[in-house]
Amino acid sequence: MQRCKFDFEKAKWFNHEWIKKLPVSNYQARVKEIFESKGIEIKDEAYFTKVLELVKERCHLLTDFFDQAVFFYVTPSTYDEASVKPKWDSEKNDFFTALITRYKDITDWNINTIETEFKNLATAKNIKVGELQMILRVMLVGTKMGPGVFVIAEAIGSAETVNRIEKACAFFS
Repeated sequence: MQRCKFDFEKAKWFNHEWIKKLPVSNYQARVKEIFESKGIEIKDEAYFTKVLELVKERCHLLTDFFDQAVFFYVTPSTYDEASVKPKWDSEKNDFFTALITRYKDITDWNINTIETEFKNLATAKNIKVGELQMILRVMLVGTKMGPGVFVIAEAIGSAETVNRIEKACAFFS
């Protein structure tokens, strides 16, 4: 007699493939229930759809959406200090202080202007963009995970981006 064995990892893989292929509308209501059960009220369905589209590639289960996307709704309360502290110095603090000023002046908040201002300032200050992007990601998300950092900044908006950078600068300084 042959016994069947359930392979949870294979089932997760299949689930991940379906999440990636299916339109978000197929599971959005269920994911919304998960968010709301954890205290996140979804007021803007169009924004929620956009957020789910941005993170669905990283989700194997519907419950993964919360961890992968909560930062679009809640400012981080903790940071991945181990990633930032060794790289943080007065030069980085000065960069982000100047970036706050530049970001406050942007009238057309979109991914291109956000990224261009960031890279132009990095070039002007002679600091590697990659190192700064990782720090910005931790400032916006709390960790090194998530979709593109400028995509995140565009989605959360200028006021929230500036707020998170200010809060993180105070924390790391």
